[in-house]
Amino acid sequence: MATVLRIVVVLSMMQLTHGAYPCPSGYTGKTGTPMCVGAMSSSCSTGRCCNPLPTCAKHSTAWIIAQAGNGGCRKDSAKMFFDTKKTKNVVASPQGEAEIKAACCTATADAKCSDWAAVLGVCPAGKTFVGTNGAPPDNSDGLTLSKAKYHEMCCVPTPKKCSQYSAGWIIAQALNGGCRKDSAKMFFDTKKTSAEVASPQGDAQIKAACCTATADAKCSDWAAVLGVCPAGKTFVGTNGAPPDNSDGLTLSKAKYHEMCCTTTVTPPKKCSSFSVAWATAQLVGNGCAKGGAKMFFDLKKTAVTVASPAGEAQVKAACCTPFADAKCSDWKLLSCGAGTSIVGTKSAPPDNADGKMLSQAKYRQMCCEQPMKCADYSEETSRSVSPAVASMVVFLVAIAATTLA
Repeated sequence: MATVLRIVVVLSMMQLTHGAYPCPSGYTGKTGTPMCVGAMSSSCSTGRCCNPLPTCAKHSTAWIIAQAGNGGCRKDSAKMFFDTKKTKNVVASPQGEAEIKAACCTATADAKCSDWAAVLGVCPAGKTFVGTNGAPPDNSDGLTLSKAKYHEMCCVPTPKKCSQYSAGWIIAQALNGGCRKDSAKMFFDTKKTSAEVASPQGDAQIKAACCTATADAKCSDWAAVLGVCPAGKTFVGTNGAPPDNSDGLTLSKAKYHEMCCTTTVTPPKKCSSFSVAWATAQLVGNGCAKGGAKMFFDLKKTAVTVASPAGEAQVKAACCTPFADAKCSDWKLLSCGAGTSIVGTKSAPPDNADGKMLSQAKYRQMCCEQPMKCADYSEETSRSVSPAVASMVVFLVAIAATTLA
């Protein structure tokens, strides 16, 4: 039973490719010999390895206040403004006025509608604001924009969408109007409710934007009328389902079932389906340990598919790992000494005669190292395990502790 207290499986598996810690945009590597928290690359971080470069955000408050008094970006009568769209821009050394101005200021002639919104407000009713439109000043000072010009350049008629016509056109369709006007073999397509209707939003424009030929209908278009699939079948709404009746407008239920309902396929089981039962069974010498096997249920394999018919042999083949192939991370209840951290990806086979246990001394020898230097960082790709599996690890430890108490 002591084995259970020693073997707790790690929740992720790492693959390494060597490099140095990659500071993200806007940061530079710290000088000297910065260290990560632990011995594995996962313990490295931007905060440990990098310093942020100064950006426009650092100067925004002071420069915007100065601008109101014709300082900051407007110093020396410059027709410029502090551009809050540039807050993430890095300011070059030595971060003097010239460098701040180059990184953070924009000529008023290049202003966008979004730059005036805080001052000139929202658009009139029936209009939509377009912040990316160009909006240079129209006043003689070259610094300000009139509200009338702002509305002209930045506020466009709010486009109408198919959703605004759906109720009326669907009702009309039932009377051979709307999309079916003039005997058209079309229907009002509720998948297009967010489509915009071009001006002047007449019948032709609505039909072009919102109607679909019945020949192009999908299974989902018939679901409200023809209902659910028979037992043992799965609905596939994206399948094509053109009418099969001579009118070119309707679909029989038999054809609907044929085209839209597929036989339900039970997906193959994965090791995660067996994790709780098998790891629990291992506590009493069954599961991966059955027959005296020197193996453990490997939670790193929860995503592995178990071959059909998913019997004991198949589960064991897919989900169990020999103790001889254990990694440092699999000996969860062993610990590193002060000042060292685990390197979970290292090989750590048992060193005891039973082939199932690892001594604390050997664990520290094989698995524990000094904290990593940021310069020695290795890129890691992790494979996550579900929260349910993580909870199961805690569950197993609790059972083991209770059993041995």
